[in-house]
Amino acid sequence: MTERRFVLVDFRYTSDPLGHVRFYEAGNSYDMPRALAHAAAKRELVAVEQPAGWTLPSILRLPEVLTESELAKAEAELKALRRHALEVVDPPIK
Repeated sequence: MTERRFVLVDFRYTSDPLGHVRFYEAGNSYDMPRALAHAAAKRELVAVEQPAGWTLPSILRLPEVLTESELAKAEAELKALRRHALEVVDPPIK
């Protein structure tokens, strides 16, 4: 499943075991896997939509890099949230 996100800051991510690098350019919207969108949002690299008053970052700023460990952590958080949302809450009877 993917989510559409607006990229606030250039960033890159190695997208597969073969080492293909995916580059996300500031000012564009992309469909990205949920875990990647979550990890990027935690680093404030993406937003749901373009913020009011947003301007492109300096061309001198180097692209951020998302790591495999950040993506793995984001995926684990999403799984935990999904499990929690599906749990049946049984309030105690008094």
